[in-house]
Amino acid sequence: MDFNLLLLFTISSVVLTLSPGPDILFVFSTSLSKGWRKGVMVSAGLTSGLWIHTLLVVLGVGNFLTQYPQSQRVIECLGGMYLLFLAYRVLNSSCSESGDNNTFPRSSKKQRFFLSGLIMNLTNPKVSLFFISFFPGFLFHESWSYGQQFLALGALFFLQAFIIFFAVAVFADVLGKKFSLEKESLFWNKFQAVALAIIALILFYP
Repeated sequence: MDFNLLLLFTISSVVLTLSPGPDILFVFSTSLSKGWRKGVMVSAGLTSGLWIHTLLVVLGVGNFLTQYPQSQRVIECLGGMYLLFLAYRVLNSSCSESGDNNTFPRSSKKQRFFLSGLIMNLTNPKVSLFFISFFPGFLFHESWSYGQQFLALGALFFLQAFIIFFAVAVFADVLGKKFSLEKESLFWNKFQAVALAIIALILFYP
């Protein structure tokens, strides 16, 4: 087992996760406007999607995206439309947010944030394509099968991504508390809606 190669993979994964992109922007904007707990639920959804992308690579399904690039655009556009729908819901609920807290139980609201993160990750086929091109360069064991090594690399990627997203969620929450505006104000709703729209545009852009 080549531990130096695993260390290099971990460092590379951390750098890639910290790079500005839709996922980390989603975690940051959610935590800034709704608090770190909601950001962690989004992070859990995003990183859970990494397991599905890893399994697609292991099963060879990810090659479908390489052979049919037009399918990538369809999936990305669906993800962008979903985020625009979320942005609309955030703005639309700004006047009735206090009533919404009474309508939906706490567990239901947490599940909505988790599901939003999961859907956003799954509608970004570039993750699977990235894994297809990234993982083979870090095969670290001579006797393990490709599938076993891909699963191990996927686990490492998941672990570092969740830790970073968790840290970003806490940082954004602390940053948000330094502002004098209240979390439930119209300002924060507009901020998150704009952030979601920007992420949607990132997905729409080829």
